[in-house]
Amino acid sequence: MNPEIAKQKKRVVCPVELALRILGGKWRGSILYQLIGGPLAFNALKDRVQDAVVCNSLEEDHYLSAKVLAEHLAMLQEYELVVKIPANGTNGTSAHAYSLTEKGKSAVPLLMDLFDWGNTFY
Repeated sequence: MNPEIAKQKKRVVCPVELALRILGGKWRGSILYQLIGGPLAFNALKDRVQDAVVCNSLEEDHYLSAKVLAEHLAMLQEYELVVKIPANGTNGTSAHAYSLTEKGKSAVPLLMDLFDWGNTFY
């Protein structure tokens, strides 16, 4: 079993709470949601997630820094929901993209239900 999930399972007994801890957090749901359409390079993912929160805001709690995105991607990789894949960078440089794993794809119906449920508040 994944060590991070095993650690979380020691903290909670309810599967719903475990799922919320894995998917929860300020940016994680949006990161996963943005990857539904396929792999995205780091900066493209950052821009899409940032745009999903608020437009044209540099307020600290509305701004997704590269460091925070990298931390969330590392955690999502640890949970085996996201995988880092090689991609061609600009000017021949190497870059990476991120994609949902099979386990990550299994969360898509939940994300879509959350999207629909959240939409009822608009």
